[in-house]
Amino acid sequence: MENKIGQIKGVGNRGRGRPKGAQNKNTAAVKDMLMNALEQLNGSDYFLEQARENPAAFMSLVGKLIPTEVKNQLTGADNGPIQHAIKVKFGDDS
Repeated sequence: MENKIGQIKGVGNRGRGRPKGAQNKNTAAVKDMLMNALEQLNGSDYFLEQARENPAAFMSLVGKLIPTEVKNQLTGADNGPIQHAIKVKFGDDS
């Protein structure tokens, strides 16, 4: 049976999914466990050790974090967008 606005009676919000940005319960639980483990390892020391022993993996992690940080912090003149200029030269200057 349908109500006035075309929804099946008794369905409510079923099928609408999580709101944008909401985490799955399992994902949130795993993140909490990882943060607890990192805290027990004294996170800064552990990351420093990993940077020395596994630089490729460490830089991959940094690469995932930096773009969002840089995007939120960098602005150009008068807080506007950053201007880019690239100069390409072919051949000799003679």
